[in-house]
Amino acid sequence: MSYHALYRQYRPSRFCEVVGQEHITDVLRSQIRTGRIAHAYLFSGSRGTGKTSTARILARAVNCLNPEDGEPCGKCAACLTDVSESIDIIEMDAASNSKVDEMRALLEKAEFAPIYLKTKVYIIDEAHMLSKSANNALLKTLEEPPAHVVFILATTEPQALPATILSRCQRFDFRRLSVHNLAANTRRVLHSAGAEIEDEALMCIARAADGGMRDCLSIADQCLSFCGDADGTEQKLITQQDVLSVLGSMNADFLFDFADSVLHSDTAAVMKNIEQVVSGGRDIGVFVQDLSNHFRSLLLAKVCGSCADILDCTQDTMERYLAQAESAGKARLERTLDALMQLQPNLRWVTMPRVLLESTLLKVCHPDEQTEMTALVDRMEELERRLKSGAFVSAEPKTASDSSQSSGSGPDNKETGSAASKNEKAAAKPKLPTPPVVSDSFEVPAATPEAEELFRAFMAALMKTDMMLGIQIQLAAAHWLENENLFICFDKSKRSNYNYANTPEVKAKLRRAAGESIAPHGVELVLKDGSVAVKKDVPTELFGVEITEV
Repeated sequence: MSYHALYRQYRPSRFCEVVGQEHITDVLRSQIRTGRIAHAYLFSGSRGTGKTSTARILARAVNCLNPEDGEPCGKCAACLTDVSESIDIIEMDAASNSKVDEMRALLEKAEFAPIYLKTKVYIIDEAHMLSKSANNALLKTLEEPPAHVVFILATTEPQALPATILSRCQRFDFRRLSVHNLAANTRRVLHSAGAEIEDEALMCIARAADGGMRDCLSIADQCLSFCGDADGTEQKLITQQDVLSVLGSMNADFLFDFADSVLHSDTAAVMKNIEQVVSGGRDIGVFVQDLSNHFRSLLLAKVCGSCADILDCTQDTMERYLAQAESAGKARLERTLDALMQLQPNLRWVTMPRVLLESTLLKVCHPDEQTEMTALVDRMEELERRLKSGAFVSAEPKTASDSSQSSGSGPDNKETGSAASKNEKAAAKPKLPTPPVVSDSFEVPAATPEAEELFRAFMAALMKTDMMLGIQIQLAAAHWLENENLFICFDKSKRSNYNYANTPEVKAKLRRAAGESIAPHGVELVLKDGSVAVKKDVPTELFGVEITEV
């Protein structure tokens, strides 16, 4: 005897065996009990959700001689008749019989009474494939149906059917099955087939099925063949690695590690992880889909908090999602998910999908090189996260010599050419040793027109080289000119911005911008241990948007 696939061997034969469609089977059982059977039904829903199986059960139930609580008894002659061999239960595939002549030939036979059963049942699968003329021919029979005929139309695209057909049918929408329902039924089927499966492997299969029971059992059948023994004498055990090998997917730990490298802009780790995917023989399209699902889960965890019911995951996995989402900004998660979703359809059109994946993730990891608004928000969120985590530490108080060096005459400024030589001359001038932090009693000098002009020139140069740094400096409370230095003062509420701007690598950028724009003047940063009452001018336009209120 030829082998039958699992989804064929274990097809449900009673309403109670249909998984996850209780809202439909309860109504159908009630109709069988009360005898209120409609003349036409429309079963719609995605693939593998039980439409055809339910249609066959309904065909047996309406003809059952002794129905038991709306269920076919399974013992009478009508129930024991094979649906595929009965001349009174006709199944038609509309995809291959879509012409009007074929529909007319089918409907001509509907006028004759059933031979062996009580009711003649027509099951038309893929009904949306019928031609316009075939639909018109079917419509006439649906308007005035014979008393002994029941039509059951099954389709995945009910919107493609004419409204006149839809209005004459009782419509039942089959839901996509949850991961829990898929996993429970698959475990039962595998146990009946003499196999066991690990919990992690079962969840991988259920998620990959995407809500379809037929797909779920087909994957399980494939895994069963992959890990089965040669003679079939021993009980088979399906492991998570078996499932991942069949699906071409990566395990959850690898996805978490990969996401960490993307969220922390570790481009070297990203490239190594992609190499691991390719060298492991995994399909890049499948991997991108898995990675997209992972970042979707992180985004939902970021927005909704604990949502294990939405993600269909265990509580332990949900906690891992929450922990990883906490270390990432919402903008980074959104940018990554958008980039991956745009990447998926493009992979099929390129000859080097790996290069496209690498370039996409590199752009995600470097928002400072992007100009779109989402990238700017990403950079802001990353900066705030680092400030909150204490990644920036305020610099030690500087001596007079340090203050002289920060004016733009240090070795970092040699590349500025003639501007650097001017800074060297300016460094010889005496400067007041101003400490980085001053007390609240310190009176901030008023900005002179010269100081305002220097500040604008300095900010224009800084915005061109590093816009994010320019935004941080723009949050300073006051600025003034003293001893050839442009002093920029932050108040106590902006201590985190001051700490960031006062780090060595950032101060080097400030010195270069000063050397290019306001030499021989230098730039000094000051933090006041209190508030600053001096009113400062602000730009009237930022990012091309006019600022009307500060």
